[in-house]
Amino acid sequence: MGTERHVLSGGAVPYRRLWSACFLGFAAIGMTMQVMPAYAHEWLGADAVTAGLAVTIGSLATMFSRPISGRFADQSGGRRVAMIGAILGLIGGIGHVATNLPVLVLARLLLGAGEGALFTGSVGWILTHTAQSQRGKVAGHFGLSMWMGLASGPMLGTALMAIGTYRDVWKAASIIPLLAWVLVALTRREARVSHGGTTIRRALFPRAAWVPGASGVFASIGYGIIAAFLVPRFAALDFAGQSFALTVFGVAFMIMRFLGSGYADRFGGRQVLFSAFLIESAGLAGLFLTHVEWFAFASTALAGAGLSLLIPSVTSLVTEAADPRERTAALGAVTSAWDLGTAIGGPLGGLVAGASNAGPFALGAIAALIAIAPLAINAKRERPFAPPERP
Repeated sequence: MGTERHVLSGGAVPYRRLWSACFLGFAAIGMTMQVMPAYAHEWLGADAVTAGLAVTIGSLATMFSRPISGRFADQSGGRRVAMIGAILGLIGGIGHVATNLPVLVLARLLLGAGEGALFTGSVGWILTHTAQSQRGKVAGHFGLSMWMGLASGPMLGTALMAIGTYRDVWKAASIIPLLAWVLVALTRREARVSHGGTTIRRALFPRAAWVPGASGVFASIGYGIIAAFLVPRFAALDFAGQSFALTVFGVAFMIMRFLGSGYADRFGGRQVLFSAFLIESAGLAGLFLTHVEWFAFASTALAGAGLSLLIPSVTSLVTEAADPRERTAALGAVTSAWDLGTAIGGPLGGLVAGASNAGPFALGAIAALIAIAPLAINAKRERPFAPPERP
């Protein structure tokens, strides 16, 4: 999880407390995603498409809220944005007791937007007080709060349904964001960092995020394909271990994220990203070509390892190149790029799936190689941010 000793200047930043708050926030999302399709269909009479929309619309709200939240965090501080995000999550959780689809969709939007704001405000707050030489590692470890929350939430939702009803799940989805708000509210007000007296026109998508974001969209298509087609691919090949496929991916992803987040700080974000894209592409290509179960599992782990290094490396690049006054907005923008690639990966993969579900993995492998192009083309132009000289 990391410790406060990673974080410098302005007093100790409450790393563990913010990590826990983000974990809780995304556990609430994961918990509702687990039971939402059945609830929308059985209790609200939704068809399959509408029930699916009720699940995914929260993730879309998270994607759109990140750069907006980042911009507000640059202006007024990450603590305030994180607290507002937790409150939105609380309201969204309460709204899940809806008796009609429009109210349920609104609740999903509020929950997704709230958790996006909670995470963006928190990570921006932490990285503002972190030395550049450690930002990749700190961002990578802090990002595990989101992944572990999303992984734990469905298990909690299943457990609550086993002993209770949908209403018990919605109660928990309300209480958990409230706990996240309490954790943030109990922190001391953040020490603001002065960036001089000059002002800038803050952009919603700062220039420092454009190139890494473009690469991130292509690279994260592979994650969307993994989420949608990994289990069907194993099933089409009649592999006995198909129920463990996503587990292997998740374990490989989290282990490499924990162990490898510091690579960008040691070797440079660009170099690590190039390696990560090649590793991801090799893993996805292996899943396209394989007819052997052990090789399929090895390829799955390889794809997970490559994808895990994307956010730490991109964070290192962006925080070095961005003006500090719009750093959190840049972080929000590149994280939204990951969300966008993930969202389009499934539908794009569906266009080329075929009977064996192999086509999506070839598409993902090619997309990971294309992700190299924006960084390679822009290699000589990109420079670390340098504050303007005073006259």
